[in-house]
Amino acid sequence: MSKNKRFEKKWLDLFYTRVGDQFILSRNSLHNTHQWVITLALGLITAVLTLGSNTNSYPNEYGFLALLISFPLLFRFFVRSCLETSIQYKWMTIRNALDKYYFLSNHKDFRKQKVEDYLEETIILYYFDWKSPNSIWKIIWDNIRLAYFWPFIVLISLIIWGYFSLPFTFIITISTIVVGVYIIYEVSTFFTYRGFDFEETTTPDPDITNPIKNE
Repeated sequence: MSKNKRFEKKWLDLFYTRVGDQFILSRNSLHNTHQWVITLALGLITAVLTLGSNTNSYPNEYGFLALLISFPLLFRFFVRSCLETSIQYKWMTIRNALDKYYFLSNHKDFRKQKVEDYLEETIILYYFDWKSPNSIWKIIWDNIRLAYFWPFIVLISLIIWGYFSLPFTFIITISTIVVGVYIIYEVSTFFTYRGFDFEETTTPDPDITNPIKNE
Protein backbone atom coordinates (compact mmCIF):
# COMPACT_ATOMS: atom_id res chain seq x y z
CA MET A 1 0.00 0.00 0.00
CA SER A 2 1.36 3.38 -0.88
CA LYS A 3 2.12 5.93 1.80
CA ASN A 4 -0.76 8.22 0.91
CA LYS A 5 -3.26 5.38 1.27
CA ARG A 6 -2.13 3.96 4.58
CA PHE A 7 -5.34 5.18 6.27
CA GLU A 8 -8.71 3.81 5.14
CA LYS A 9 -11.00 6.85 5.05
CA LYS A 10 -14.14 5.18 6.41
CA TRP A 11 -12.28 3.65 9.34
CA LEU A 12 -10.50 6.92 10.08
CA ASP A 13 -13.75 8.91 10.00
CA LEU A 14 -15.38 6.49 12.44
CA PHE A 15 -12.27 6.50 14.60
CA TYR A 16 -12.27 10.31 14.70
CA THR A 17 -15.86 10.29 15.98
CA ARG A 18 -14.98 7.68 18.61
CA VAL A 19 -11.94 9.65 19.75
CA GLY A 20 -14.02 12.83 20.11
CA ASP A 21 -16.69 11.01 22.13
CA GLN A 22 -14.11 9.36 24.40
CA PHE A 23 -12.30 12.64 24.98
CA ILE A 24 -15.53 14.35 26.08
CA LEU A 25 -16.44 11.36 28.27
CA SER A 26 -13.04 11.31 30.00
CA ARG A 27 -13.13 15.08 30.57
CA ASN A 28 -16.62 14.94 32.10
CA SER A 29 -15.68 11.95 34.23
CA LEU A 30 -12.60 13.74 35.55
CA HIS A 31 -14.63 16.87 36.31
CA ASN A 32 -17.24 14.85 38.22
CA THR A 33 -14.55 13.05 40.23
CA HIS A 34 -12.96 16.35 41.24
CA GLN A 35 -16.37 17.68 42.27
CA TRP A 36 -16.96 14.62 44.44
CA VAL A 37 -13.54 14.96 46.06
CA ILE A 38 -14.07 18.60 46.99
CA THR A 39 -17.57 17.87 48.36
CA LEU A 40 -16.38 14.83 50.33
CA ALA A 41 -13.37 16.58 51.81
CA LEU A 42 -15.29 19.72 52.84
CA GLY A 43 -18.16 17.71 54.32
CA LEU A 44 -15.88 15.37 56.27
CA ILE A 45 -13.62 18.10 57.64
CA THR A 46 -16.58 20.30 58.59
CA ALA A 47 -18.33 17.42 60.36
CA VAL A 48 -15.23 16.38 62.32
CA LEU A 49 -14.41 19.92 63.44
CA THR A 50 -17.94 21.05 64.34
CA LEU A 51 -19.51 17.96 65.90
CA GLY A 52 -19.02 17.32 69.59
CA SER A 53 -19.20 19.42 72.71
CA ASN A 54 -16.64 21.95 73.89
CA THR A 55 -15.09 19.34 76.13
CA ASN A 56 -15.06 16.70 73.40
CA SER A 57 -14.05 18.68 70.34
CA TYR A 58 -11.43 17.46 67.90
CA PRO A 59 -8.99 15.87 68.40
CA ASN A 60 -11.04 13.01 69.78
CA GLU A 61 -10.88 9.31 68.99
CA TYR A 62 -14.05 9.10 66.89
CA GLY A 63 -13.15 12.13 64.79
CA PHE A 64 -9.62 10.87 64.34
CA LEU A 65 -10.81 7.44 63.23
CA ALA A 66 -13.27 9.03 60.80
CA LEU A 67 -10.43 11.02 59.20
CA LEU A 68 -8.04 8.08 59.20
CA ILE A 69 -10.53 5.67 57.61
CA SER A 70 -11.59 8.29 55.08
CA PHE A 71 -8.05 8.91 53.87
CA PRO A 72 -7.97 5.71 51.73
CA LEU A 73 -11.22 6.85 50.10
CA LEU A 74 -9.65 10.20 49.24
CA PHE A 75 -6.58 8.42 47.91
CA ARG A 76 -8.78 6.12 45.82
CA PHE A 77 -10.41 9.21 44.29
CA PHE A 78 -6.92 10.53 43.58
CA VAL A 79 -5.92 7.29 41.83
CA ARG A 80 -9.11 7.38 39.80
CA SER A 81 -8.46 11.00 38.82
CA CYS A 82 -4.95 10.11 37.66
CA LEU A 83 -6.33 7.25 35.57
CA GLU A 84 -8.94 9.54 34.02
CA THR A 85 -6.31 12.22 33.37
CA SER A 86 -4.04 9.70 31.67
CA ILE A 87 -6.91 8.53 29.47
CA GLN A 88 -7.86 12.11 28.65
CA TYR A 89 -4.28 12.89 27.60
CA LYS A 90 -4.25 9.83 25.31
CA TRP A 91 -7.46 10.81 23.54
CA MET A 92 -6.42 14.48 23.37
CA THR A 93 -3.08 13.60 21.76
CA ILE A 94 -4.73 11.31 19.22
CA ARG A 95 -7.45 13.88 18.49
CA ASN A 96 -4.89 16.65 17.91
CA ALA A 97 -2.95 14.40 15.53
CA LEU A 98 -6.19 13.62 13.66
CA ASP A 99 -7.06 17.32 13.46
CA LYS A 100 -3.72 18.06 11.82
CA TYR A 101 -4.18 15.16 9.41
CA TYR A 102 -7.65 16.30 8.34
CA PHE A 103 -6.50 19.91 8.13
CA LEU A 104 -3.80 19.04 5.58
CA SER A 105 -5.62 16.17 3.85
CA ASN A 106 -6.94 18.31 0.99
CA HIS A 107 -3.80 20.36 0.51
CA LYS A 108 -0.54 19.78 -1.25
CA ASP A 109 1.79 20.57 1.59
CA PHE A 110 5.35 19.54 2.34
CA ARG A 111 4.36 18.71 5.95
CA LYS A 112 1.64 16.22 5.01
CA GLN A 113 3.97 13.23 5.07
CA LYS A 114 5.23 14.20 8.53
CA VAL A 115 1.66 14.58 9.78
CA GLU A 116 0.76 11.11 8.47
CA ASP A 117 3.85 9.57 10.08
CA TYR A 118 3.05 11.28 13.39
CA LEU A 119 -0.62 10.21 13.28
CA GLU A 120 0.26 6.60 12.55
CA GLU A 121 2.72 6.39 15.42
CA THR A 122 0.33 8.21 17.77
CA ILE A 123 -2.49 5.74 17.08
CA ILE A 124 -0.17 2.76 17.57
CA LEU A 125 1.39 4.08 20.78
CA TYR A 126 -1.56 5.62 22.58
CA TYR A 127 -4.46 3.56 21.28
CA PHE A 128 -3.25 0.06 20.46
CA ASP A 129 -0.28 -0.09 22.88
CA TRP A 130 -2.09 2.16 25.43
CA LYS A 131 1.08 4.05 26.37
CA SER A 132 0.95 7.45 28.04
CA PRO A 133 1.93 10.66 26.20
CA ASN A 134 2.76 12.30 29.56
CA SER A 135 4.88 11.17 32.48
CA ILE A 136 3.21 9.86 35.62
CA TRP A 137 4.69 12.77 37.59
CA LYS A 138 2.99 15.31 35.36
CA ILE A 139 -0.30 13.44 35.77
CA ILE A 140 0.13 13.40 39.55
CA TRP A 141 1.02 17.11 39.71
CA ASP A 142 -1.84 18.16 37.44
CA ASN A 143 -4.37 16.45 39.72
CA ILE A 144 -2.82 17.78 42.92
CA ARG A 145 -2.85 21.28 41.47
CA LEU A 146 -6.42 21.06 40.14
CA ALA A 147 -8.28 19.46 43.05
CA TYR A 148 -6.25 17.61 45.68
CA PHE A 149 -3.76 20.08 47.14
CA TRP A 150 -5.93 21.52 49.92
CA PRO A 151 -7.89 18.30 50.69
CA PHE A 152 -4.60 16.41 51.15
CA ILE A 153 -2.96 19.19 53.18
CA VAL A 154 -5.92 19.70 55.52
CA LEU A 155 -6.73 16.00 55.98
CA ILE A 156 -3.11 14.97 56.60
CA SER A 157 -2.62 17.90 58.99
CA LEU A 158 -5.69 16.90 61.02
CA ILE A 159 -4.53 13.27 61.12
CA ILE A 160 -1.05 14.31 62.32
CA TRP A 161 -2.65 16.57 64.93
CA GLY A 162 -4.69 13.62 66.16
CA TYR A 163 -1.67 11.32 66.31
CA PHE A 164 0.24 13.72 68.55
CA SER A 165 -2.76 14.54 70.74
CA LEU A 166 -4.40 11.14 71.36
CA PRO A 167 -3.16 8.04 73.18
CA PHE A 168 -2.46 5.03 70.97
CA THR A 169 -5.41 2.83 71.85
CA PHE A 170 -5.86 -0.65 70.39
CA ILE A 171 -8.43 0.47 67.83
CA ILE A 172 -6.24 3.39 66.68
CA THR A 173 -3.26 1.07 66.28
CA ILE A 174 -5.21 -1.53 64.30
CA SER A 175 -6.85 1.13 62.12
CA THR A 176 -3.46 2.69 61.38
CA ILE A 177 -2.00 -0.66 60.33
CA VAL A 178 -4.97 -1.49 58.09
CA VAL A 179 -4.95 1.93 56.43
CA GLY A 180 -1.16 1.81 56.00
CA VAL A 181 -1.27 -1.63 54.34
CA TYR A 182 -4.06 -0.49 52.01
CA ILE A 183 -2.20 2.68 51.00
CA ILE A 184 0.98 0.69 50.29
CA TYR A 185 -1.05 -1.67 48.09
CA GLU A 186 -2.69 1.24 46.24
CA VAL A 187 0.66 2.96 45.65
CA SER A 188 2.32 -0.23 44.38
CA THR A 189 -0.50 -1.00 41.92
CA PHE A 190 -0.68 2.65 40.90
CA PHE A 191 2.96 2.86 39.82
CA THR A 192 2.88 -0.51 38.07
CA TYR A 193 -0.23 0.17 35.96
CA ARG A 194 0.79 -0.22 32.32
CA GLY A 195 -1.40 2.67 31.19
CA PHE A 196 1.04 5.06 32.90
CA ASP A 197 4.01 3.84 30.82
CA PHE A 198 5.33 7.04 29.33
CA GLU A 199 6.62 6.91 25.76
CA GLU A 200 7.08 9.76 23.34
CA THR A 201 6.69 9.40 19.61
CA THR A 202 9.92 9.14 17.64
CA THR A 203 8.27 11.31 14.97
CA PRO A 204 8.18 14.96 16.14
CA ASP A 205 4.78 16.59 16.48
CA PRO A 206 4.57 18.61 13.24
CA ASP A 207 4.05 22.35 13.47
CA ILE A 208 1.29 23.42 11.03
CA THR A 209 0.72 26.90 12.45
CA ASN A 210 2.61 28.54 9.59
CA PRO A 211 0.77 29.31 6.33
CA ILE A 212 0.30 26.43 3.89
CA LYS A 213 3.14 26.10 1.43
CA ASN A 214 2.06 24.49 -1.81
CA GLU A 215 4.51 22.42 -3.82
